[in-house]
Amino acid sequence: MTDEQILELLPRIAAVSAQVDANLQVWVGRLRDRGVTWARIGGALGMTRQSAWERFSGEE
Repeated sequence: MTDEQILELLPRIAAVSAQVDANLQVWVGRLRDRGVTWARIGGALGMTRQSAWERFSGEE
């Protein structure tokens, strides 16, 4: 691929990434509503409990 082709592709990749992030947020929220722990969610995503909480809790 040429540089121009790759540059044209980047916005589409970014849009897909944003959709994936939004879907993850929804599904993690559903799991939390069901009482699933941050440890289990983190484990399913290959990250620590703390990393999952920081990414998806919405708290600071």
